[in-house]
This record gives sequence, structure tokens and C-alpha cells, in this order.
Amino acid sequence: MDVTGLSGILLAGGASTRFGREKVVEPLDGEPLFHRPLRALLAACDEVVIVLAPGAAELPLPSNASAARFARDDVAHGGPLVGVRTGLAHVRSPLAVIAGADMPGLRAELLALMARHAVTSGRSAVVLGDSDWSRPLPAVVSTKAALDLADALLRGGERRLRELVGALDALVLPERVWAKVDPDGEWRRDVDVVGDLPTKPA
Repeated sequence: MDVTGLSGILLAGGASTRFGREKVVEPLDGEPLFHRPLRALLAACDEVVIVLAPGAAELPLPSNASAARFARDDVAHGGPLVGVRTGLAHVRSPLAVIAGADMPGLRAELLALMARHAVTSGRSAVVLGDSDWSRPLPAVVSTKAALDLADALLRGGERRLRELVGALDALVLPERVWAKVDPDGEWRRDVDVVGDLPTKPA
């Protein structure tokens, strides 16, 4: 079953403090790091909103990225929940896929699998299980439910994305489900420091 009405949110407004320089444009196999997760989102979604820090320059997009556009946080480096709230306020579809710009191992097939489970389960969020715990990214969420909840959490001073996913009572897909489309668990790779960069194409 293909899912229609799916938007993507790519979080690219972080400070890159641990990396030491702007990591989302770090070269990886001849293109900026963020192009990999962006391509996965573009292949799975009708549109992609790339969330930047306030005042940040627009990033160089790959060819055939006409479905991508930029949005900016109101607060600089306010945390991932702020970025997610910005993205949710700008997407048009009832379901949104949220991913980080530092996740080069994402695959469109995995994101589509998550979206199908969101539709068939009727749950407000879907995330992936990693051993005996789950990670907040990537996530598929109900746009309206997640936006309303993000607003409430931010008003209460919360900045952690995990709190949003938990409050949405996310369905956690176990490894036996997601491994059918990502047998090596490449989605788990993110880049925090230079040593995290892949040494060969994913």
C-alpha cells in the first residue's frame, strides 16, 4: 500500500557544537551530508520542509529538489522540539515524516514502511525500536496532533523531542519489521562528531 498525503520535515538548524563546524554541509561522497536524508524524504514524500536556524543561509539543494523548501525557527538553537514545531506549522499533509539532516543512512523504503503502519494502526506516531528501546527519529506523526502537543509542551518549557513522541503514544516498530527494508539498521547512523562520518557509501 502506497501512502499519499505525506510531508517530510528535515531538521537542519542545530548548532553542530560537537562536530566543530557546520556538519550538514560537510562533504560526503561529493555532496553535502544533508543531501542523503533529504533524498530519502523526497522519494517518500510529496513535499519536504527543511528547518533552519533563524538568519541561516539557505542550503544548496540537489537537482530535482523542487518539492523542498525552507522554514526557519523563531529561536536559535532552541532544541529539536522547537525545530519540529516549526516544520509541523509549515507542512500541508496530514502525516509528517521527521528526520535529522545528520542521518545519512535513511532510506525511502523505511520511511514509507513507517507511514503505512501509521495509516493502518491509526496511531498518532510511529518510531523504530532499537534493541529494547526506541529512538525519537525518524518518526512519522499526525501533523495536527503533533503540532497541538508540541505547542503545549513548549509552553510548559519542554524542549526534548522524545517527550513529544512519548505523549503521542507512538507505535514502536521492532527490528523484525523494519529489518525487511533496512537489514543492517543503517537508519541508526547519525553524525555527531567527525569520526561518525561513513567511510563508504551507505
